[in-house]
Amino acid sequence: MLLSADLYLPGRGETHGRGGAPGRGGSFGAVLNMDPYRKDDWSAGWDRSLAAFLNEHGFAYCRLDVRGTGSSHGVALDEYTDAETRDGYDAVEWLAARPWSNGRVGMWGLSYGGFTSLQVACLRPPHLAAIVALQATDDRYTDDVHYVGGAMTVSELAQYAVSQVAMNAMPPLPEAWGGDWRDRWRERLEATPPWLFEWARRQRDGGYWRRGSVAPGYERISAAILQFAGWMDEYVDAALRIQARCTGAAERRTIVGPWVHGLPDHAYAGPNVDWLGESIRWFDRWLGEAESGAAGEAVPERATRRTPERVPEPDAEREPELLWFQREFTPPERFPARLAGSWRSLGTWEESGPTLSLSLDGGVEPGRGRLAAEPPTGSGADRLRHHPTAGSRAGSLCWGAGHPPNGLAADLRDEEGLGPTYTSDPLTTPIDVLGRAVAILHVTSSEPIAHLVVRLGDVERDGAVEQVSEGILNLTHRDSHAEPTPLEPGRTYEVRVPLRAAGYRFLPGHRIRLSVASAHWPVIWPSPGAARLAILRGPATPSRLELPLAPAAASAVPPGTALLAEPPALREFGSEAAESPSWEIVEDGPTGTVTVRTREASTSILPDGRSTLHLAETLAMAASEHEPGSGRFEHACTYRLERDGIRVDVRAEGSTVADAEAFDMAVRLTVDLDGEPFWARDWRERITRDLL
Repeated sequence: MLLSADLYLPGRGETHGRGGAPGRGGSFGAVLNMDPYRKDDWSAGWDRSLAAFLNEHGFAYCRLDVRGTGSSHGVALDEYTDAETRDGYDAVEWLAARPWSNGRVGMWGLSYGGFTSLQVACLRPPHLAAIVALQATDDRYTDDVHYVGGAMTVSELAQYAVSQVAMNAMPPLPEAWGGDWRDRWRERLEATPPWLFEWARRQRDGGYWRRGSVAPGYERISAAILQFAGWMDEYVDAALRIQARCTGAAERRTIVGPWVHGLPDHAYAGPNVDWLGESIRWFDRWLGEAESGAAGEAVPERATRRTPERVPEPDAEREPELLWFQREFTPPERFPARLAGSWRSLGTWEESGPTLSLSLDGGVEPGRGRLAAEPPTGSGADRLRHHPTAGSRAGSLCWGAGHPPNGLAADLRDEEGLGPTYTSDPLTTPIDVLGRAVAILHVTSSEPIAHLVVRLGDVERDGAVEQVSEGILNLTHRDSHAEPTPLEPGRTYEVRVPLRAAGYRFLPGHRIRLSVASAHWPVIWPSPGAARLAILRGPATPSRLELPLAPAAASAVPPGTALLAEPPALREFGSEAAESPSWEIVEDGPTGTVTVRTREASTSILPDGRSTLHLAETLAMAASEHEPGSGRFEHACTYRLERDGIRVDVRAEGSTVADAEAFDMAVRLTVDLDGEPFWARDWRERITRDLL
């Protein structure tokens, strides 16, 4: 398999730092990034900026298009295939064997590239010394764009899948493929499937989702792991699990900030950090100090495999394993520039620790209960009716927020009329939370399939409610994601609804609130059936909220810490002009339908200064209060690439129409070359709902 990669080498007279300090023969370490996001156009500007930065600090940089994407040969049959991961293993070993290499290779990546770094590390290439994974996952079923809590996502699964249909259809560089590039490109178009249908068929956890997942085999990774995660991103739970469970790694360190999905030096919300400087320090330590022979000699495996003799330096041993931004109440808004809070650290991180248990108790009016530190005083039931469009008015657009128009939850008061809430008395002392809260609820349902959505909120003195975290559970998955079972109507079940991890301080005078709903549109497809749910409370059915408390050993991060320095200004290659994004919510009173629409578009000038790439995406997602289980998703993604006198227009359109029984999915792809039709195809499939 012939793969396409760009390799950037440091100037021999311009390097500095241990990674670039000449070893025997002037060798240096290499950093690899591999993903499907097209090094020759879509990510070209960023790749060159990063390459220049790494070269300036003495590291080689290799940017690889994964097989079947960009200018690499092959077919992208799915994401994270075994063959793709093995390609990464081979690329690491190839880099280690270059004449200029010191035999130590690192990997880095954001999202997909972070996934591949972890996946390749599981194979233990002999010369892979360290990775830097940003906002990546250890579990493709529980913590990715496809499913959350056993419920199928809407705004992420189909959107990402359809956008990848368009991206995967873009052409290779003609000079990379030769004179017959058009014919070979057409062959690749014919052979490349949409990934959407396979993801939608695989509604249960199992072997398919274990491929490409670190879990449960955390012991496979021996390379040193540095992670960056964001409280507002969907992969933060994975980062904390990796930190706790990858005990075989040479070293592991995790930094969690207040960010959405994106790079920590500019993703909202601030404060931002110098993740590049931190990564350089990491790679300096693990990729420097060559243990290979002279430049040009073969690198024996035994010389570079990590051994007990290669121990952390004394200054590094004192570095805390976990740094996190401890949020505090900030008036809720969709796209905040900065959140209140402070940086904290821990020498070691463990998943289990002290907890605060708050019981759900009755209140002065139905559905408005209390959170109390003492056991409940009486028994009762709080009932809620299934509202398929719940979440659309004040909830987030996706499970993980990102660049606009993908924003955060607003003031939760706009959602709280759709289900019961439980609120504590005003706090007299601060409560610091770190980790995953769990709502343990005793619940009944009138239908065999139902969902629970729980939100943890901070109620400010004036009544505003900021979302701290959220959890979703398809109740048929209460015992297993691999073997779900229907509910028996009327039967009481004790269920655990884990919430996404949070690092948060509830301030004195504020109140803690737990709210419960049956849906989050358009994050997940609504459950079928007009379910009526009840949350039971009392001594015999002790529903409660378990809050993980920050360990007493946590300490403040000193203001002068290098990580907190102003991020460096990188060299720019090319430019991008984005149009104003939009996110609108339209309610149709007579039909009970809520439609969420988004649009974004941008035009980039590529690093050569001549070529341009235009991207536009629109989403429309509609659900009805009167038809539980129904819904409609429509997405259009277009690319226009103009380079060297060639114009390529690619348009992918996807639609999913849900009813109580199945999802009717359709994808259409059209490709024009120089204004003329070049290739087109339609795919359709009706996929039965499996306890969704």
